[in-house]
Amino acid sequence: MVRQLNKKKIVGICPVGIKKAICPSIKKTRQLHTQLMIAQRQKNADPVQIENLRNSLKARRTQGIAAECETCIYNTR
Repeated sequence: MVRQLNKKKIVGICPVGIKKAICPSIKKTRQLHTQLMIAQRQKNADPVQIENLRNSLKARRTQGIAAECETCIYNTR
């Protein structure tokens, strides 16, 4: 049985096979997600900042992390 990948969660899988904690591309995505969560929890949240973080996170998801793998220092392929 072949397991299908969730397209929305493809960012969390490094195509080079590097651990998630080491991959710089996944690290950037996680930092964006953390910043978005922090911004949303603030009492006087700035809607422009939240929208910018959402847009950048969506752009990273559609781009995928493989786009940065060409310049990744851990890429030995």
